[in-house]
Amino acid sequence: MPLLEVRDLTVEYTTQRGAMRAVDGVSFAVEAGQHLGLIGESGCGKSTLGRALLRVLPRNGSIAGGEIRLNDRDLVTISEEQMRRARWRELSMVPQSSMDALDPVYRVGDQIKEVLTNRGDYNRRAARERAVELFALVGLAKDRLSNYPHEFSGGMRQRAVIALALALEPDLVVADEPVTALDVIVQHQVLKTFRELQERFDLSVIMITHDISVVAETCDEVAVMYAGKIVEQTSVERFFHQPFHPYTLGLQNAYPSLHDANRVLISIDGYPPDLIDPPSGCRFRDRCPFAIERCQHEEPPLIEVAPGHRAACHRWPEVEKLRSLAKEAATWQKRP
Repeated sequence: MPLLEVRDLTVEYTTQRGAMRAVDGVSFAVEAGQHLGLIGESGCGKSTLGRALLRVLPRNGSIAGGEIRLNDRDLVTISEEQMRRARWRELSMVPQSSMDALDPVYRVGDQIKEVLTNRGDYNRRAARERAVELFALVGLAKDRLSNYPHEFSGGMRQRAVIALALALEPDLVVADEPVTALDVIVQHQVLKTFRELQERFDLSVIMITHDISVVAETCDEVAVMYAGKIVEQTSVERFFHQPFHPYTLGLQNAYPSLHDANRVLISIDGYPPDLIDPPSGCRFRDRCPFAIERCQHEEPPLIEVAPGHRAACHRWPEVEKLRSLAKEAATWQKRP
């Protein structure tokens, strides 16, 4: 049985223009010890999905349907008090901005100890010892516990936030763009910390990112989101070597490759659709150079196209041809 199983999850925001379905019928699973990368452009629903898992959506957001089963318990239907007890203990979050996650006028060590005493029933002495242990775990010196967040570098703050997320040894950590604002050297150090924690504690992580290189460095499995839906999910190896969905092909074209440094980068023209009034059929069709008439009217289902590999594209049987065409810049200049 998977550690986490999300079934047909739908999340809506109430806006002045009407309801916006930011996550639309999403289903996936995470096994114990697995690192799942959730990737896609900004506005595709990744962060909303992550916040929905912890039920920390903004006031105008709500879970409109589906299940979030963690350890075979549906987090959607439990009471707010039960959910409060589940946070930190069973699942926790590393948010996008480490500075926003830490109280600027509160010593970092005290913030960790507060979680330990208020949520974990630690006494003050045990909380102090656990805070020292957590800092050592993420590569921070114990004397830094008395510092304020502004006295830390960006990388140190991110490590402190990871320590905070691990305080009560949760089964699952949702990491939302944890290295976006960091330089590449610090990014590598933080991602290395995640890998070491996975190996040492069999920690499960959902890594939300728009950066394919982060997925390559830290994840076992990849789910690609577009316009509120998962359009492809597979292992990291198959994601890079045998992608099926045109959106995945487009994302890979837009990132540099160490194996082909001279390759010209190709961007995907246009923007994701308005989710208050999404298009009929395939939501990627207006940006897809391979769209056909069927894509205008019939939404492609997310189906198994190879063992352990799901994709939502009507033209998946022609994937070898599409992969070849997708490598040419001229292909992406053709708009349906």
